[in-house]
Amino acid sequence: MSGLRTCTFILVTGLATLGVAVLPGCATRPPEFSEAWQAAQRAPLTKRAEARWAALIKGDADAAYAFTTPDYRTVVSAQQHRGKYGRLAAWRMARVAGVSYDGPAVAAVSVEVTHRISLPGSAGESVETQTRISEKWIYKNGDWWYIAN
Repeated sequence: MSGLRTCTFILVTGLATLGVAVLPGCATRPPEFSEAWQAAQRAPLTKRAEARWAALIKGDADAAYAFTTPDYRTVVSAQQHRGKYGRLAAWRMARVAGVSYDGPAVAAVSVEVTHRISLPGSAGESVETQTRISEKWIYKNGDWWYIAN
């Protein structure tokens, strides 16, 4: 019987240890990603998203590139990033219309963008239109970063 008691003791001790190890994973979000934290992050995230768009409106792709995630910048050069932006559409204005969270540190930023499109084959004629764009941003290393595709 002593062998059975030893096995039972080991089993119970192991399960108790496992339970203690698993409990933190069952807890709510860490305080830095709580709903209060997310609410407080709306203003800084909005500011960064609008600053990125201000750079795009000015035609400064390098400044916009600085808002992309550090991981993206290790794979895509500034020159490659600049090549993604043609001159067919001229962005005129952008403002953040809303922020929602897809995860503790991942946000969907809805941006209303006004742009002017030159009509091909017309003598300088253009059309101005407004559209809503959804962007993904991630909180990493203490700041918000645009997730470029």
